[in-house]
Amino acid sequence: MFAGVLFISGAVLLSTASVSLAYGEHSQRLAANLLVLQGDLRKLLETDTSDIHRHSLSLRIEERLGLLALLVRSANEQNSARNTHNPEEFRQLLFLFGSSEFKPLLSKLESLSRKYPLVLSPILQSTFSPVFFKKAEEMHLRLCSGCHSGAMAGNALPAFDLFKQSRSISRLEFAARMLTGLRGDQLTSLQNPLTDTELSVLISYYRNEVNELSK
Repeated sequence: MFAGVLFISGAVLLSTASVSLAYGEHSQRLAANLLVLQGDLRKLLETDTSDIHRHSLSLRIEERLGLLALLVRSANEQNSARNTHNPEEFRQLLFLFGSSEFKPLLSKLESLSRKYPLVLSPILQSTFSPVFFKKAEEMHLRLCSGCHSGAMAGNALPAFDLFKQSRSISRLEFAARMLTGLRGDQLTSLQNPLTDTELSVLISYYRNEVNELSK
């Protein structure tokens, strides 16, 4: 059944490849990280965010801010862009975060996102019907459920229920989180192991009600 997903349309898949080739992996990683940073900052600004979640968000935000200069440089080099950034600009972002100036920092990150928008492939922009969700369920159980079942929400580094998270934020931000988050263990290594088609099926799976699977 899932093989049918991969055969959706030769034209669409060719278009996907063209977008990926023109846009570049480094640009996508930069744009996705910028969106995740903004989402994490907004969560930090919410008054009902738990202390343990605030701590983990702070660690993650500081780490991502520290990588921004490298990500921007790599994206500019890959696209032969003339955009340049003074390292002082990135030190300022870290300074704003260290000073708890979260709203000015969010504004600067939003400005960067306008300069480096996340361009998703046609496949990643699409929504799949429940007929494809059995394969998505298998991927979820194999790669995600061990941490994202909700049982670890009280840990020092919370891993939240992906069904709930996917419906509480925009599809674009959730796609960015899927692009940046599925990596870093013995199963996934440092690279996202899923194709755009597989990611899109997973996103559709998470953003639909669970009881769709029984239809």
